[in-house]
Amino acid sequence: MNLNNIREEFEEDHEFLKLCERNEDVDLSVAALELARDYYPELDFDHSLLWIDERADEIRREIYSLHSPTSQAEFLGEFLGGHHGLHGESSAFGAAEGSFLNSVITTGRGIPISLSIAYIAVARRAGIDLHGAAAPAHFLTRMETIEGPVFLDAYTPGRCLGYDSCLDWVQTIADVSRREAKSGLKPVGSRAIFTRMLNNLKVLYVEQEQWIHALKVQNRLLLLQPSQYETRRDLALISIKAGRPGDALGLLRRLLPTAPETEKEILRSQISQAFTEVTRWN
Repeated sequence: MNLNNIREEFEEDHEFLKLCERNEDVDLSVAALELARDYYPELDFDHSLLWIDERADEIRREIYSLHSPTSQAEFLGEFLGGHHGLHGESSAFGAAEGSFLNSVITTGRGIPISLSIAYIAVARRAGIDLHGAAAPAHFLTRMETIEGPVFLDAYTPGRCLGYDSCLDWVQTIADVSRREAKSGLKPVGSRAIFTRMLNNLKVLYVEQEQWIHALKVQNRLLLLQPSQYETRRDLALISIKAGRPGDALGLLRRLLPTAPETEKEILRSQISQAFTEVTRWN
């Protein structure tokens, strides 16, 4: 495993590489399109970016006539969710397209995080400071007001919630403690949003046994979290499934000495499997 070689795989993804360098001065909409390009190799970014600019131009004058940030949030939700039809759909959770910004813009359908990225992109182009909130089980957007944060649920679509009602709702749907729900309503940066997008896709690709797509996602996760044991372990396991046993073998052997005792037997089994696959072709 050579990080420089993996990095070269994404050399055209300039916004993603900024995230790898922990630079938060990132255009999240472009980073999201860079991710979508893994799935749509010929993707033209201009169509999606023009749509975002046009929506921002449409709302800029009207939204600033609303003096209350809560009214601005409600207007943004009605504009994108009502007028332009961005909405959640349960079938989007089972298809990779539901995670991609270009698909959300084209079809109007997506999962909470991809819809939220569309909201954030339009709001920020219009000069409105909208942030992501990585709530458990359901990603949201968050706008600050003098009366406290207001949350927009892009999936519903465009539902606007005050802090207390949103906290109660998240605690109920995610079945988590009050403390966990509060933590999930804090604003998060582009790096955390992008990592959550990757993990969503990884789970989907593994469930559907789309190993080549899963490998590309895991390579991105490795560049974001190069020292994390779980990230390197999963890269090795996915590499075997994706037909890259040689890459997996070296990584597994390096992981074994520092692996938790509960996982060492599993890693030994995977080393044996990878070795058998390698020798089969030699």
